[in-house]
Amino acid sequence: MKITYGFIFLLLLGMMGCVGKKKESPKPNIMLFFVDDLGWQDTSVPFHTEKTPFNERYQTPNMERLAEQGRLFTNAYAASPVCTPTRSSIITGRNPGRTNITNWTLKNDVKEQETARKSYPLRSPDWMVQGVQPDSSLLTSRLQRQGYRTIHVGKAHFGALNTPGANPLNIGFDVNIAGHAAGGPGSYLAKDEYGNIESDSPWGVPGLQQYYDSDTFLTEALTIEANKAIDQAVADSVPFFINMAHYAVHAPIMADKRYFKDYLAQGVDTAEAKYASLIEGMDASLGKLWQNLEEEGIAENTMILFMSDNGGLSVHGRGSTPMETGANTHNKPLRSGKGSAYEGGIRVPMMAAWAKRNEDSRLQQAFPISAGSRTDTPVISEDFYPTILALAGIDLENLEYSADGRSFLPLLSAKGEPQKERLLLWHYPHKWGPDGPGYDPFTAVREGPWKLIYFYKDQKWELYNLENDIGEKHNVVDQEPEVARELAEKMEARMQEMGAQLPISQETGKAVARPEFKSE
Repeated sequence: MKITYGFIFLLLLGMMGCVGKKKESPKPNIMLFFVDDLGWQDTSVPFHTEKTPFNERYQTPNMERLAEQGRLFTNAYAASPVCTPTRSSIITGRNPGRTNITNWTLKNDVKEQETARKSYPLRSPDWMVQGVQPDSSLLTSRLQRQGYRTIHVGKAHFGALNTPGANPLNIGFDVNIAGHAAGGPGSYLAKDEYGNIESDSPWGVPGLQQYYDSDTFLTEALTIEANKAIDQAVADSVPFFINMAHYAVHAPIMADKRYFKDYLAQGVDTAEAKYASLIEGMDASLGKLWQNLEEEGIAENTMILFMSDNGGLSVHGRGSTPMETGANTHNKPLRSGKGSAYEGGIRVPMMAAWAKRNEDSRLQQAFPISAGSRTDTPVISEDFYPTILALAGIDLENLEYSADGRSFLPLLSAKGEPQKERLLLWHYPHKWGPDGPGYDPFTAVREGPWKLIYFYKDQKWELYNLENDIGEKHNVVDQEPEVARELAEKMEARMQEMGAQLPISQETGKAVARPEFKSE
């Protein structure tokens, strides 16, 4: 007989019913604390093998506490270097290369959403510009049928304007607080009505009118409203899934005055002091939500999952770094940043912890998390789909749906079962906009320590060994042609199986040639 997480979960439910001595939620509450554009280095928690100057700069005590209490993932990846594709990968469980939701959404028109300038030689394919739309197989829809109250707070950015998917209530959420089609806030300031001063702006954050006459920073307003939604779920005695999706630290980079002056006093330049204040405000939100879970008495039944939707912004709008001045240095030792094929664009901070550790909790016995531990096993954002469903008691073996993700529940414990190496794929057939390292249309794969990238503009292959070259400084494609060839073949097979779309040549109006590896 094959033992599955669903079987273990049902067995434990029966045991809890028989014991009947301790009031315990039959299903775990799940909080996905999802940060926008937070880089791998944008925290005082070291995800690298050693502390860096960035870790010394930022103040994130609640992230530190989460790391001490749970499991840290050092090789965690967003499915895309930009936001909507990653968000879609979580709610669908599928890689952007399969859904063809491969770029960020806003207007429901491929031409209007073109991010490449007209002089650029390539343009986007006919991708799923409308983004995520209603479907019974979405993560949230499945959780609803499992008895969960599904709560969205903050940035949604799932579907384009004037489509059902623009409203989280249409894609499986029971509660929507401040989520809509846009991928950034018009403003973080209440005096600006969070971007709604211009009534026709698509960037104005909706539904927070009660704060307009206050001095409440957007991050704090979202935190207050999220805690209200949690309180209501507790009062109604229903388990909940909350997608706590902050607009921070996305542009416009604005000062959270609760923390801004502290960084100026430390000699941090103005632009970076604003950025650091956004980070600390995000971390304070985590702390306040955590405190509420404890006060409501549900902390030991609530799992907190923490992740960012892509790498940290580095190409524009930033100031000097602790290491050097200039663009593309804000995620070092990782190369480049948001929008890039390099590690700075896709590697992100990720952690998991029970909000309160209790070794006697049957839920925690079923899903143990090793405190203060880390794993180097690579994971990717589409893995959240099967993981969260398994946590909710859904038997993945009988799921009539083919997801690309793989549950990382076995990785939560240091004693967990080892997982076989697998091929991770990123497919971004778009020019994100800025020029810089890795900001051209690409497909990339990682297997074990090896990462292979194909850039469509110049038909160029790059191969890196991330174990000894995390900064992707040494392209070894000529020194390791057989490794490159094997990975290229796997890349092509995966792209074919997914139906991944190719960029379009501006000159011919046709799709460019598929990646083909030829050694010198």
